[in-house]
Amino acid sequence: MKDIIVLTRDGMAEARAARAHLQSLGYRVETVPPSVCLWDEAAVRAFAEPLAQRIVGVIHPAPERILGAVADVSMDEWNRAADAGPMAAWCATKVFCGIMRQNGGGSMIYLNSIHAEKPVGCGALYSMGCGATQMLAREAAQDYGQFGVRVYFIQKGVSETDPDSRSPVSTLYYGADLRCASRELPGPDALNGLIAFLMTEDAAPLTGADLRADDAMTLFYTHRRKVEGRPYYG
Repeated sequence: MKDIIVLTRDGMAEARAARAHLQSLGYRVETVPPSVCLWDEAAVRAFAEPLAQRIVGVIHPAPERILGAVADVSMDEWNRAADAGPMAAWCATKVFCGIMRQNGGGSMIYLNSIHAEKPVGCGALYSMGCGATQMLAREAAQDYGQFGVRVYFIQKGVSETDPDSRSPVSTLYYGADLRCASRELPGPDALNGLIAFLMTEDAAPLTGADLRADDAMTLFYTHRRKVEGRPYYG
């Protein structure tokens, strides 16, 4: 029987690309169906238990973005952001890390965003959820690392498949391709090799790491110039 990697949601293009890549490497990838509420621990556990003995890895992508400044979002959006973000991550951690602890090891990957450390004005709720998940990942590395569970937080940069998240209070999404070392935005398959490596025991020394996989975009400190009608960017 094939080892199983669980994908908790597939809304992110990088997650879908990773699923196909991992399948090509011989893994069986099971995706949690949309009908399973990720912030309902009992529902997540009911999905996981039939697969439990073969689970060797989990990929938990960040949720869909809720755009808008804090002052403009509704209470329903606050609640939705909390549930789909930190609460879903907490349930996934408790259920799947617990299973991999019982199995003697595995990899828990939070496929997240540089928004965890570089918030932008148009997606404050999303950024707060990313930051909370980042803190959760650090705690999970401490709690489960001694039992062979490897935990990683990937800070994905801006990619060509991202929604337009430009904001008048941040330059992050203006000229993003020019800030990448490659001078072009990465495609959805750019993280395939990294994710596959993190599923192996060779990646164990990186346990607990926040891996900034943004093509050096947030390390860009070159001369900035003004372009008519846009904020400053390089």
